[in-house]
Amino acid sequence: MIEKIIKWASGGALRSVENIASEWLQTDMERAEAKTLMIKALDPNGLMRRDLSKRVTTLYTIYIVTTLVLLAAESFGLGPVQNGELAVSAATNKITELFTPITTLFGVIISASFGVNYANVKQGK
Repeated sequence: MIEKIIKWASGGALRSVENIASEWLQTDMERAEAKTLMIKALDPNGLMRRDLSKRVTTLYTIYIVTTLVLLAAESFGLGPVQNGELAVSAATNKITELFTPITTLFGVIISASFGVNYANVKQGK
């Protein structure tokens, strides 16, 4: 008899925990669906996302080309000399310090764009 009471009480507690967890999962799922709908409402055919990806890629390409030109100028000793050092080397140092943050942000933006695109294609099947 005591075993039945314990089993009934623990089963009820476990069902309560399951119900609460299920409610949290559904709430998170509903939030994700709401965000997806908001994105689709703002950009239904993905034109804004594609334009953003193109612009970011163009700007990243300009950054890479500028960095390569500065590195080439520094390696061949081109440019004015200030205080016994090439003026180009100061610019090269500053622009190469930004390589990791700029490349990381470029990767995040493009990955997010492709991730949304993949999710849309997956839902369309």
